Amino acid sequence: MRKIQFSQEQKLTILKSAEKLGVKPAAEIAGVHYTTVYDWRNQLEAKGKKAFFEHQPAIPGRGVKKITSEQEEAVLTTWKNKPGFGPGQVRNQLRRQGITISIRTVRKIMQANGYKVLGKKKQSQSPQRFEATRPLELAQMDILEFFINKLKIYLILLLDDFSRFILGFRLLESTSVDAVRSVVSQAVDRYGKMDEILTDRGFVFYSWRGINRFEKFLQLHRIDHTHARPHHPQTLGKIEACNRRIKQELIDQHHFSNLHEADTAIGSWVEHYNYQRTHQGIGGLLVPAERFHGQADQVLSAIEKGIDVSDCQTHTFFGIERSIINLVLDPDGKVALYILGRPIPMPGGTDAKEIKCR
Repeated sequence: MRKIQFSQEQKLTILKSAEKLGVKPAAEIAGVHYTTVYDWRNQLEAKGKKAFFEHQPAIPGRGVKKITSEQEEAVLTTWKNKPGFGPGQVRNQLRRQGITISIRTVRKIMQANGYKVLGKKKQSQSPQRFEATRPLELAQMDILEFFINKLKIYLILLLDDFSRFILGFRLLESTSVDAVRSVVSQAVDRYGKMDEILTDRGFVFYSWRGINRFEKFLQLHRIDHTHARPHHPQTLGKIEACNRRIKQELIDQHHFSNLHEADTAIGSWVEHYNYQRTHQGIGGLLVPAERFHGQADQVLSAIEKGIDVSDCQTHTFFGIERSIINLVLDPDGKVALYILGRPIPMPGGTDAKEIKCR
């Protein structure tokens, strides 16, 4: 079926009709999707009537791309379930369901239903990026502050640098060295020991006079501790981005009555973030758990074949199991074996070169 091609004069007539009847009724009469009329209206406002009337389409005869009701429903349902998502995130979630819709179409539908595009801050120069080469090589840790009514709350997050997988969190009314130690300790017991942790110079992480109990704790467990440069949040870019996501997608979207209610909601958000929410930083189609547990190639292959992986509990469908065994290279060149975060002696001391990948 041939697509409809409207002249600029016809578009203006439809827009005048929309002023009287409303956008959706006018679009229905014209035989186009209502997002197209919203597009024309935005162009008219941006260009002015004269420039709009004189504008020539970049590809004459291409016509108007039809947006199906199924596409619209898929986009709006995903956005309704996760109102903090942007067009790219919605598009990627749909791809995991085997639904392919262009980001332009997703954006059009969302904008026509109230989505506002946030202006991007200009940067004088691109920040230098780095990324760990494997899970548990490096973790980033930070504390996010927010309020429940007038009570100040502190959220501790521990994030795997390579996969963006959240290794642990804790919600508290006050911060303490014991709390951050506990988050790290529980993460080690559950997933294995990380080689290095990157933090800022907050008082729970760092002492200007000697070393504090958190730093002593890391030394005891042979975990290197690296500090971000003062007044340089880009160094902790991945954990800072995670802070923004949880604030935008959860904290700013809900009013919590108490600490327990917030803690429960954050626990659910972390589970969704790890196992269901696609992440732009790892390619856009994977969720952090798939990269953390080494299932990226398998999942991407399934998506390429059009298999719906969105409803799969990835850690069971793809055979993902939480890591209980971890090999760590000590400073002296020996390999230490950890099971559930506990060191296991290796006979005679094993050199790294003796360990062969299977």
